Amino acid sequence: MTARGRFAAIAVPVVLLAMPVALVVTACSTARPALRRHESTTPVAATSPPADDAFTVIFIGDPEARMRGNTHEELAGYVQRLLDLGDTRHEWFQIGDGRTHEIDPELVIIGGDISQDRHTTIELDMPIWAPFFDAGIPVLAGFGNHDWEPESWGDSPSYSFAGHRSNESTTAFTRETYRRSAEIAPDLAYHEVGPTADHGPVTFHATYRGVDIVNFNTFLYQPSYEYPTGWPLTCNPLAGGAGCQTFVSAVPQIEAMESLLAEAPSRPAIFVQHYPLSTSDGWWDDYDTTDTTLLERKRRLLDMISKREQAVFLAGHNHRSSQRPWKVGERVVNEYVAPYFGNRGGVIAVLISPTRGILEVRTLRSAPS
Repeated sequence: MTARGRFAAIAVPVVLLAMPVALVVTACSTARPALRRHESTTPVAATSPPADDAFTVIFIGDPEARMRGNTHEELAGYVQRLLDLGDTRHEWFQIGDGRTHEIDPELVIIGGDISQDRHTTIELDMPIWAPFFDAGIPVLAGFGNHDWEPESWGDSPSYSFAGHRSNESTTAFTRETYRRSAEIAPDLAYHEVGPTADHGPVTFHATYRGVDIVNFNTFLYQPSYEYPTGWPLTCNPLAGGAGCQTFVSAVPQIEAMESLLAEAPSRPAIFVQHYPLSTSDGWWDDYDTTDTTLLERKRRLLDMISKREQAVFLAGHNHRSSQRPWKVGERVVNEYVAPYFGNRGGVIAVLISPTRGILEVRTLRSAPS
């Protein structure tokens, strides 16, 4: 039975003082990040899991709606073709011993670069992914560098009022995907780990059908930030309050995630962030908020992943598919980078089981060559 068959039924503003309350989960810079829990509504069964408990996860690296010619109509077509998998467009995992397993999406993960710069919103972007929700398929989104203001913007000042509002809008979109997914999927539970300052990224730890999904958005060391009292009127108002932020280390947020991961170390896990370990080093810049080296930052992620007996690391950003093994002591962490979603709808398909772990990872093209 397909996933759908199982679930179908279902410049600067004139008045700067009117800035709305931030949508992000907030916490003091010296306090433990805020933690929100959204538990599964399905009770834990006392019986053993079924013999074939594997399911398909689709990872989408870079939708970039309204960028590089990626129209809503084109992306909607790729979404529909993914929905058709297992119905009219049959694709198969080859899991050894002559056995196969149909690729039939039950969970979708968006790995960042959701849309064009400063334009990720619930209103503009949720309609693209709504067909998955309508089919009963949960969608979990993280953000990338095009969705989150960089420290130094190429053609305008960094973290201006407009950039900050864009960050809030991006956070609202990612949180809404988790909220809607939990609403339609009783087997999904998730935790939000709030930023380490007044503003910043909300990272996510979810569990679906006995598998953990850990989402660091751009990358696990993305800093939080705070502004002086009265901002943006009290600091650089003629440039929209740009450049007035103080960045705060993400380390407490990382530690909170590590604590969540320690609660069930035997579960298989999918780790997700926008930047691959194999991308250019500059993307792993934490704006000097810690005294760590680049190697130490990457090593921390690898150590987190390698603590799981069965785990995989999925990323996007590079716009081309690749695979690389990373040695961590006696363990190997496999990194898979998704192809670009525009230009034929490339995705990664993962067959995963809560009892048998990562069974196969495949790269797919949604549209024909």
